[in-house]
Amino acid sequence: MLIRERGFDRITMAEIAASIGLSEGSLYNYVPSKRELAIRVSERWFAGQTATLSQTLDTFSSTQEKITLIVERHIAMILDQPELFLMWIREVRATDAYQASSSRDIFRAYTGLLRTTLKNARKRDEIRHEMSDDMMRDMIYGGAEHIAWTSIVQKREKNFDTRAAAKTLSSTYWRALKTDSETTPQTGLEDRLSRIEEKLDQLT
Repeated sequence: MLIRERGFDRITMAEIAASIGLSEGSLYNYVPSKRELAIRVSERWFAGQTATLSQTLDTFSSTQEKITLIVERHIAMILDQPELFLMWIREVRATDAYQASSSRDIFRAYTGLLRTTLKNARKRDEIRHEMSDDMMRDMIYGGAEHIAWTSIVQKREKNFDTRAAAKTLSSTYWRALKTDSETTPQTGLEDRLSRIEEKLDQLT
């Protein structure tokens, strides 16, 4: 794939057309601009990642295992296609049009797998309530992306142990997020009653 080999910025529409057996003019009949091509490629990529990850998540029951899988897949995705991920950041996500675009919806479906995992964990009182869903999402994905990019910059990606890194990172997150294991059932009940009282106060 040209993007993977050379990077999106360094390829031309003529080269893209030639790689798929079309003239440059014919390619423009399908995509009106290079940026539109970036959008379509990115959306297809994230949609595929979402479908695959969703199927695998359904085979796990533990919240911690699900977080580990999400972190592992996100790191692996960046390490496998760094130029594609960089194209997504620069050409799609960083633009003014992103907030109202289909690309945002597709990306939210991807990150929504983590949000759903955390939401279900909240319902079971497995994780603390101090941190918002958005903050937890940004912390988890942000950490995964930083680790992936650091290994690329330091040229360690070929020997990088993605699974081990994901387990270490997710276990750290889990210790920070999980409900205190030493909390007694009575204390846990009191905490839940306090939260219910707070919500009732807000309603009144």
